[in-house]
Amino acid sequence: MTQLQLTSPSISATFSTLGARIVSLVIGGVDVVMGGGTDAEFLAGDWTTGIVCGRHAGRITNAQFEIEGVVHKVLPTFGAHQLHGGPDNFGLRHWNHQLIDSHDHGGIRFTLVSPDGDQGFPGEVTVTADYVLKGSVLSLDVKAETTKATVINLTNHGYWNLIGAKSAFEHEMSIDADRYVVLNDLLLPSGELRSVEGSRFDFRPMRPVGENYDNCWALNGKRGTLRKGLTLRDPASGRSMEVWTTEAGMQMYTCFHWNGVFPGKRGPLNQYEAIAIEPQNFPDACNHANFPNSILRPGETYRNRMEWRFG
Repeated sequence: MTQLQLTSPSISATFSTLGARIVSLVIGGVDVVMGGGTDAEFLAGDWTTGIVCGRHAGRITNAQFEIEGVVHKVLPTFGAHQLHGGPDNFGLRHWNHQLIDSHDHGGIRFTLVSPDGDQGFPGEVTVTADYVLKGSVLSLDVKAETTKATVINLTNHGYWNLIGAKSAFEHEMSIDADRYVVLNDLLLPSGELRSVEGSRFDFRPMRPVGENYDNCWALNGKRGTLRKGLTLRDPASGRSMEVWTTEAGMQMYTCFHWNGVFPGKRGPLNQYEAIAIEPQNFPDACNHANFPNSILRPGETYRNRMEWRFG
């Protein structure tokens, strides 16, 4: 296990080469990242905690997509469908790493090469993930380039709890989104974007999370522009986290599948104990023409910048 650390006057953050993941982030004496603490715990429990998801975050219906008339079949992980990139995805691999300086602030660059045909995806894809810590802001820049036309959707899958314990339902949240991605009974996108008005998906005003979610919101503003997508707040401590992104969507999930058995840093991971917040393109974007483009071609660079701003 190789773990690395970045520190600022207000934050100490630890990362692992396994999945280029965030392992912990301590602010005000509280570790606000939930999940395992060692590679053994990640592999024995919820391996998604803190990882850079790839090649494709979220679900791909029927584990297939079409590019220029050619149907590509990828390896399923969720029944007949794929979730988070396949059974041997980016979160289960050790990334290369090096320390970097970014405008006089320390950072870590993780790199990974995914070969042509990896999990069924076309093209050799080279990915970089740069974490930089500056004051009370942790940023992540992910980039990808390919040798053949392929699909890409990269994000970080951190699980957050700003008090470090208790049900995350007690957190308050706002999401800058007028629409959300409608799902069918299998949690696969139907292709419809529906107004949040009058529904439980309306987080435009700050309010308690209160119940289970596993959904993606279509963020307001222009894709490619860094903007605030979500704010999470613990009313007891007053601690807050803003999540900024250049991507089109914000996935939010309240860890329904945690079962009191998965190992964690402070004991077993319990249901609804944290919230996964994933700035990304819409899940299954490769199968819906009305969703933002997810095809990456040779000569192009996929980019997603995200920032976690703590207060």
